[in-house]
Amino acid sequence: MFFIVFLVALTFFCGTYLAYFLYMRNCAKRPWNLKIDHNFCPEVSILVPMYNEESNIESKLENLKAVSYPRERMEIIVVDDSSEDGSVKVVESFMERNPELGIKLVRQSPRGGKSVALNKALKVASKPIVIVSDADTLWPPKVLREALPYLSDPSVGAITGRGVGKGEEESWAIRAEHTYLEYVNLIRLGESKLHSTIRFEGGFCAFKREAFESFDCETGADDSGTALEVIQNGYRSILVPKAVFYASFPISLALRLKAKVRRANQLIGLWFKCLKLLLKRKLLLPKRIVVPEVTLFIINPIIFLILMIFGVIVVLNPLSPFGLAIILSVVCLLLFARRLFLEVFLDNFVLLYALIAHVFKRRYIAWES
Repeated sequence: MFFIVFLVALTFFCGTYLAYFLYMRNCAKRPWNLKIDHNFCPEVSILVPMYNEESNIESKLENLKAVSYPRERMEIIVVDDSSEDGSVKVVESFMERNPELGIKLVRQSPRGGKSVALNKALKVASKPIVIVSDADTLWPPKVLREALPYLSDPSVGAITGRGVGKGEEESWAIRAEHTYLEYVNLIRLGESKLHSTIRFEGGFCAFKREAFESFDCETGADDSGTALEVIQNGYRSILVPKAVFYASFPISLALRLKAKVRRANQLIGLWFKCLKLLLKRKLLLPKRIVVPEVTLFIINPIIFLILMIFGVIVVLNPLSPFGLAIILSVVCLLLFARRLFLEVFLDNFVLLYALIAHVFKRRYIAWES
């Protein structure tokens, strides 16, 4: 009986990952069903939120200065969420040395979190396209010219990019992150070609101002939560593969876990929100995307817990036929698919922890630096 339950749980757990991956891989190969004007060059407001970014903000502003885009069509707004280091002084010094950029500095007090800070900056933004980019990320020079044309299609209300490493010395944690991102980016692209993805990244997000009212403060996911609002307002939110940005990935496993738990908690909150909208028949994101994602983020972590319980049983009875079968399966996975096995294990451990945190109303609203 135990063995049958284990096989059913394992088949469901692995099958959902494999089925959705294969489906999204097929979708990702499709052509874009968009009308793209490659000469599209709108005016943009670039919002750079910061909290204790003294070591990064000058490099970020220098990077924006070097972007290949008409200067007169760019508005740069830095919003500080009550930094406790010298971030503001660095920005003010840069503004004095580069008055031609017309950078605006907005200060949020008391500290309210990234979404609150962005909403304060949004009141100052005056352009029809609003772009958000984290202070610790960098852009290639041509990112705006390559990404913004996708917003020329009337159906598209928001676009996002994909993060790649800055090229630091790789650790096990960074290599694992690359493996994870390869899988996630394929899912995001497949969802985008099917309709939309809400898996947005803070290094590069661009929104039509008409497509949303404010950045999401409910879940703390200013990027993905706002992408969902754009969808609910009748637009599409998509990944543009050419919109690459450079980010530093956590070197240690502890830092990586901390970042992943925060992100997972926010996304789980969003998928619960999608589930509620779906049950009320108000969700505009297709069921072909929502149902598998809800399964991966909410149901699979529970199945993972069941499988972990079976693991404990194996430890207590390692010589039973059931225990030997599980041990043999794990050994085979470690020998032939070690990185994938460890990444799936780590990812679901994080999701389970984040799901429990969500149930007990633990929210990760205010950022840390």
